[in-house]
Order: sequence, then C-alpha cells, then structure tokens
Amino acid sequence: MFKQVNKANLSQQIAEILEQMIIEQKLQVGERLPGEIELADQFGASRNVIREAIAMLRERRLVDVRNGSGAFVTQVSPDALGSVVTRMTSVGSASPQEVYEIRMALEVRACGLAAQNCDDRERTALKRIVQNMEKDYSSLHQWYDNDFKFHQALSAMTHNPLFPAFLEPLIAMVFSPDDTHFIQPSLNARIGGAKQHRCILGAIEQGDRTAAEQAMAKHLQTYLDDITNGN
Repeated sequence: MFKQVNKANLSQQIAEILEQMIIEQKLQVGERLPGEIELADQFGASRNVIREAIAMLRERRLVDVRNGSGAFVTQVSPDALGSVVTRMTSVGSASPQEVYEIRMALEVRACGLAAQNCDDRERTALKRIVQNMEKDYSSLHQWYDNDFKFHQALSAMTHNPLFPAFLEPLIAMVFSPDDTHFIQPSLNARIGGAKQHRCILGAIEQGDRTAAEQAMAKHLQTYLDDITNGN
C-alpha cells in the first residue's frame, strides 16, 4: 500500500505521501491509520520518523491523534485544503500552462457564481479595485497587487469557502513581479487586461452569470497567451 522513501527528510516525505492519500480519499474520513510499527515497516523508517510524520499531519489538521487509539483521518477543512494546494504549488516549478488549466477549470465557474451570489457591498468593492487598476498601468508591483485583489475578491464572492482555498495559492503564483518563471505582462497587456477586468465587472454588476463566465474565460486565455508569448 505504501512505497519506500529516500533517506533524506524521511518524516516530511512520509507526511506528504499520507497527505496525498487522504486528499485522494485512499484513506477515508474516520479511518484509522496503520500503527507506528506497521508504517515503519511499510516505509522502511524508524518509529520516531513515523511519529514526526504523524505530527505534521496533525498540525495540518488532516488527522486526529487519540491517545491509546492511534491517528484517524479527519474531515478536510477549506483552510487545510488551501494549505495543501500552497505546498503543492511551492514545490517544483509548475508551468504557466499547468497553472492556467486549473484556473480555467475553477475560476470561470467561480466568476459565474460571484455574479449570482454577490451583494451590493461586494460589487462596490470590486468596482473600486478595477478603478484603481485603471489609474496606473506603469507600476508592475501595483498592477499585480490590484490584479491579485480582484481575483481574490471574486473567489470570496462565490460565498463558497472552497473556491478561495483552492484558487488563492494558484493566483498568488502568477501575481508575483519577482517570479522569473512567468513572463511578466507588457504595458499593452496590462492596458488590455484592465479592459477585460472592466468587462468582467460589468457582467458581475448585471448579475449575468453566463456573461461573467465568458468574460473570465476570455480574460484567462488572453492573459496566458500574453505571458507565454512575451507580450
């Protein structure tokens, strides 16, 4: 059931393997993890290493450790899911294409839900962000700050806590001016991006779910084309 791991950072590697099994529901909520001796044998590690790995899972709120009974898989909270996504995106180097494929799958839907579920206060806050974006295109740091706030606000406007948990780590990957992995958008791309954000805002203000989803899909695809082509 479990695979052998390398000798370096054993406890962290084991924790990540068990975490992935929990997220993929290979270990079900309420299920008791195998005991220390069994896990140590399965992973080829010491019991102390297993204890450290279980402690990491407990800290991540993925298991509940009961004295004398063992470690049991817990219901994964939105915050815990967000932490998992953050760790996955921070290890290795995901390509822009990979990040945007996930964002297209999640954020288009989120935008439609935002149009459907948001209130007047949220619409006003989103409009203010767009206005700030339109004031200054020259500062890349300021542009990224406003762009991040726009997409962060949209995820919250769904009124579904799972969307921010999944989306915010992915959005944060892209909106970093110091990240050399992603080609930075040119001034023309930023000007075009502001117009796209204004279009998304218009659909949100109208409460038009279909138009909001279409505007977001167009925005994400255009932005991906811009950064991958160096525009």
